[in-house]
Amino acid sequence: MKVRRLLPLLLAAVLGVSVLTGCGSSIDGNKTGATLDGQEISLGFMNFMARYQQAIYEAQFSSMFGTGMWSQDVFGDGTDMETSVKKNVAESIEEFYLLEKHMADYKVQITDEESAEMDEAAKKFMEDNSKKAIQQMGATEEYVKEMLRLNTIQSKMRKEIDAEVDTEVSDEEAAQKTISYVSVNSKSTTDEEGETKEYTEEEQKDIEKQVKAFQKSAKDDFKKAAEDAGYEVSEYSYGEKDESYTLDDAVIEAANKLKEGQISKVITTDENFYVVRMDSTFDKEKTESKKESIVQERKNDHYKEVCDKYKEDIKFELNEKEWAKVKFDDLFTIKQQESADTQETSEEENTDTSDSEGNSDAKDTSDDEDNSEAENTSSQEESSEASEDE
Repeated sequence: MKVRRLLPLLLAAVLGVSVLTGCGSSIDGNKTGATLDGQEISLGFMNFMARYQQAIYEAQFSSMFGTGMWSQDVFGDGTDMETSVKKNVAESIEEFYLLEKHMADYKVQITDEESAEMDEAAKKFMEDNSKKAIQQMGATEEYVKEMLRLNTIQSKMRKEIDAEVDTEVSDEEAAQKTISYVSVNSKSTTDEEGETKEYTEEEQKDIEKQVKAFQKSAKDDFKKAAEDAGYEVSEYSYGEKDESYTLDDAVIEAANKLKEGQISKVITTDENFYVVRMDSTFDKEKTESKKESIVQERKNDHYKEVCDKYKEDIKFELNEKEWAKVKFDDLFTIKQQESADTQETSEEENTDTSDSEGNSDAKDTSDDEDNSEAENTSSQEESSEASEDE
């Protein structure tokens, strides 16, 4: 799992924040947290950005990893989660201020109307969050508005940078094949208690015979034959130009020899037997989806190139001593405040709440669907409505 860039504030939409434990922040917010080409960035603001991010992550992951999540290597990058998230926050702050310095490159501006909306959103944030949560996050109206302002600039800059990318992708580049396949473990089985049992040589031979019998019966109706044999059918789409596959190369090699509707012989790998059916040698739907993926990858690469280029001409220095004092020792509890009835009302007002993956859509403040910066600002206006449930 990779550390995400600063998660959009709209992840906490229609949620209440209150502090579970903790005795308040011990940092001096007036000190310098970092400098960007001599421009001082206050430790207080950086602490707020980090602590707000902490609350968002706890809403997403605490149910999976428990209260000790911050000391775990959740992201698999060889360090604890607190260090990973703080590193991400510092990098994001550097990026935000870099983009601010280059707003003129893309004629990006913050309008008076947007600034007024940020003022209102910052005030609402302070009013709706509990005093204890505000204290623990180190939040002020100034910090909240600065966060909104930087996010809006980043959104606008990203839109303009993305517009420079070639969005044309040929069928040849994106072409996707789709197969159905059955995979049967040839070495072991796992029982209901989770215990693994290794097959004997005789059992392995019996399993191979069963898979071969299935292969012969699958020519007329692959899915029904699999169901009759007690096997599960999986689907997989891939392109011959893909750099890597999640299936074994031997499976892909065998699949590429098949015409549409044909079924492979039994394919033997180190751990499994496979039988493959070629569903489509050119899956139009999957190909279109791949085109979108290729365009998005181009945009991500170009955006990174632009930001990396900006970094070459400027010096960012993190005040490691003071930044180390920012800790995630005290925990936040984030509670859903909406009932089903109020959710329906919110949907009628174009406010979307979080989905199962923790994402949510911003509330529209403009008739222009492409006005992502307006969506970003308005969504944050609804973010982190807090309870007084201490």
